[in-house]
Amino acid sequence: MRCVLRSLRPSVLFALAFVLACWRTAAPARVEPLTLLPAEASLVAHVDLQALRAAPLWQHNRALLDADPDARRTLDALAACRVPFENLRTLDLAVAANGVDVAAVLVGDGVGERGRLACLEGQLPDRGLKLDTSGPEPVVVLRGARGRIVGPDVLLLGTAGWSQQLDALRAGTGASAATGPLQPLIARIAMGRPIWFAGQVPTKAAVSLAPALSGLEQVRGALDLRDGLGVELALGMRGEDVAGATLAELKKQFEALRGAGIPPAILDRVGLGQTGREVTIEVRLGMAEIAALHGLAEALRPAPAPAPASPASP
Repeated sequence: MRCVLRSLRPSVLFALAFVLACWRTAAPARVEPLTLLPAEASLVAHVDLQALRAAPLWQHNRALLDADPDARRTLDALAACRVPFENLRTLDLAVAANGVDVAAVLVGDGVGERGRLACLEGQLPDRGLKLDTSGPEPVVVLRGARGRIVGPDVLLLGTAGWSQQLDALRAGTGASAATGPLQPLIARIAMGRPIWFAGQVPTKAAVSLAPALSGLEQVRGALDLRDGLGVELALGMRGEDVAGATLAELKKQFEALRGAGIPPAILDRVGLGQTGREVTIEVRLGMAEIAALHGLAEALRPAPAPAPASPASP
């Protein structure tokens, strides 16, 4: 009998360890936001809020956000409801070709927990945010949009015109932006950029922008915030010849800026080029150049009008 018990001990310990391992709360699976946005989106954009907060440019200007009373009230409400701005991770947006329907995926600690959402409803009563729990699942009601809880850390918001598409995507049956028509554009964006966007440009919208951009069909871009501000923009034109004409016009307009008082060292940080039917624009400004531009803007700002003199007392 003693021999039997000895032989059972390893297997019993193994089984016990297996049960305990399975008993632990599993970490929620990471959600790829683009898989929750409709494939028919005409424009998609991504903001890495963690990288944005770590950027020197953000940290230099954070005081402006804190000084705004409305922004400060929102930040205080988020903190009071245990959804602090510092714990928000990413925000992804999609816009339909009609310019009306919009969807957004917000990822952050606790953004999908109903208790915290109910708290925000109470903290910000004038924002139109309500948590409707009358149906089979809670719905976040906003002005012109509805939100669904995808998980404790994921909230999906959208306008009424995309409600069916968003429900299908949550169920895993819809076509998403991750594999939609914009995917080739998204794939060409430089990795690691905290803010990026890609989209199709309707003909009417292109014509309304500027004559030089009348042949614009696609646009993709990103911001590099590691040391100052880097802007990377690619304009997809109707053809290579159109791209060449657009580049020539942009260079002409850019040269005109050299007489506008902008320091040459800053203008030299701007690059214009062409790759196939794409016109590329790159701007690289360090914090020193940004400070110089800020000083120039302040110097060019008109002086405030003097206050009218008070009437002399009799």
